[in-house]
Amino acid sequence: MSESAIADFVSSFIPDTATHVEPVRGRVVMSKRRIVLATDDEKTTVPLDGVFDVQHETAPGDLARFFEDTVTIAYERGGDRHVAVVEGGGDTVDRFVTLVFKALLHGTAVYVKHPARRGGRVTDQPFEGGKLGLAPGELVVKGGADASVDLSTVSHFERVDRDVDGSSRQLLSVRHMGATGPITTELALNSGRKMNLLGRYIRLQYTHLKQELKDVDLTDEEIEALVAIYSSGPDASLAAVLGVDASRITMLLNDLIEKELVTDDDGIKLTSLGRAAVSEHIEDVNI
Repeated sequence: MSESAIADFVSSFIPDTATHVEPVRGRVVMSKRRIVLATDDEKTTVPLDGVFDVQHETAPGDLARFFEDTVTIAYERGGDRHVAVVEGGGDTVDRFVTLVFKALLHGTAVYVKHPARRGGRVTDQPFEGGKLGLAPGELVVKGGADASVDLSTVSHFERVDRDVDGSSRQLLSVRHMGATGPITTELALNSGRKMNLLGRYIRLQYTHLKQELKDVDLTDEEIEALVAIYSSGPDASLAAVLGVDASRITMLLNDLIEKELVTDDDGIKLTSLGRAAVSEHIEDVNI
C-alpha cells in the first residue's frame, strides 16, 4: 500500500465468502482509502468508498465453527458485491471497527435538528448544516450547527421522514440523554449508503452497552444513586439528595465503582456503562 497504514494486525479472515469456504491467516492492513486482507499467496482489496455495511457481532451459524465473533464487511467493487469476514475478538479488532466507521463517516456533510424534542415536546429548532464527527463514544456535529450525542445514553433510534429545506427526507431520529433529561436529535445525510452506516454504528454502540447492562444487577437504591449523580453533578451532596447518611453513601459508591458504573477520579463521575444504566432507568425514578 502506498498510503500510510492506520491499522495493521494479524488475524484469521475469509477474504471473500463467494470464493473461500474456510478462513485463512494473514495481515489486515487499513489506510484511509482501503482495507487489504493479505496472505503469503494472495491479497484482497476492499475499497472504503464501496463499503455499504459493517457488522461486529457473534459469528452466525455457518461461521461459528471458525469464529466466536466476526467483523463482516460488505462492499461493492467493479460493479459486483462482495463480503469479507474478519475474526472479531479482542481490543485490537474493537479499535479496528471504530477506525473503519470513522474512515467511512468522519467529515460527512449532515443536517441536524438538535434537539428535535425535549422529553415528549416538539421544539421549534430548525435543521442546520454541519460536518459529522466520531469521537470516542460520541457523535459530534461541527460547523453551522453544534450538537453532540452521547452514544452510551441512546435509548431508542429509528428512521423517520421529515421535511428538510422544503423536501421530504429520510433521517435518523435518536433519543438520548441531554444535560437536563431525555432529548431527541434528528440527523440527515445526503448519502443513503452513509445513512445506513451511521445507523449501523449507532446500533453497534447501543447493542454493546445493552448487553453489558444485562450482566449488571442493580438495586432500586443504586439506580436512584446513579440518577442522582447524573442529575446533580459530581459536586452535589448525594447524602442530601438521597436523604441517607454519609456512611451509606460510601457503601453505595463502593458498590457502584466495583460494578464499573462510576469512577472516583477527581470527583464521582458516571462511566459509559453508568450513563447507559441511567438512560435505561431514569424514567422509572422520581427523586
